[in-house]
Amino acid sequence: MSYLVSQEEQLVALKSALNCAILAPPGPLRSRILATLYKDERCRALPSFSMLEATFLERMIERLEVTKFASTLLPHHLAVNNDGSTILERAITQHNMLASSKLYMNISFVELASLLHISPEQAEKIAANMISEGRMSGTIDQLDGFIEFQGKNQAITTRDTQIAALCNQVAKICVEISGASS
Repeated sequence: MSYLVSQEEQLVALKSALNCAILAPPGPLRSRILATLYKDERCRALPSFSMLEATFLERMIERLEVTKFASTLLPHHLAVNNDGSTILERAITQHNMLASSKLYMNISFVELASLLHISPEQAEKIAANMISEGRMSGTIDQLDGFIEFQGKNQAITTRDTQIAALCNQVAKICVEISGASS
């Protein structure tokens, strides 16, 4: 028996997949799914495409965009968790936490909390969970109330250090050559 799926059913499934991917916890699997959906031309016509794009490109997601996206969700997507937040709020907070790790090398929990519209204690707890689960790289300084992110920023710092070391070696060689030719 062969069953043909109509284009309308395909779009409903695509929209559901898009919503689930955006609401999933940040991590490698979610990133692969977001990449697949972002490359699918049909997604560009969906009302949630701007949210998909912001999520895929790891941009900070503003409240207005969240409100717009929430209007496209089903009631169970807005269910309240044990901590009092909704699935959507948790997903956006974790996403914005990860996005902030791409923008900052370090940030205080007070500043991070302000950025994420949560308390500093919640920011620290979420960051600690994401780091311990391997979904974000960083270290927490509880005494000073800071988080230091690692990853892309770390790679740039390492590269800068390597370039500086190479330049110093070239300068030493130039000095030795000029000294030997005198």
